Amino acid sequence: MTASSTSPSRMPGTAIAAAGIGALGVLPLTLVTVLPFLLGGVQSDDIRDWWVYALLLLPVLQVFGVVWLVSRRGRWPLVAGAVASLVFALLVIGTAVSVGSDVGATPVIVAVCPLVAAVLAFHPRVTAWLAGRRRAG
Repeated sequence: MTASSTSPSRMPGTAIAAAGIGALGVLPLTLVTVLPFLLGGVQSDDIRDWWVYALLLLPVLQVFGVVWLVSRRGRWPLVAGAVASLVFALLVIGTAVSVGSDVGATPVIVAVCPLVAAVLAFHPRVTAWLAGRRRAG
């Protein structure tokens, strides 16, 4: 290993991959949560339900997690975004199964990128890189 690959000040490739995959995961999450909201497809009795507004926070949480990781502050917001995306995907699948509908691969696509990003954020090199900030600061 070279000195630059072990330097705690240089962002490791695993952290770059986690941030990139996390950012890539924002697109399907945004499409699935924001598009139905804009089209008015998630409302009852001409009033939007309260939980619809909570859905809009999912892509925001994912972007915040990516920014938090890249700014070397930590990985927990990225993990929170992954958990929220997974819960959302499981709720979509559970609802579809309960009404006998097929949702295809969309819930899986929504959850995969945030989960992969969160797993990559726990790589030992990312851990060392994040710990280096705490020592330097």
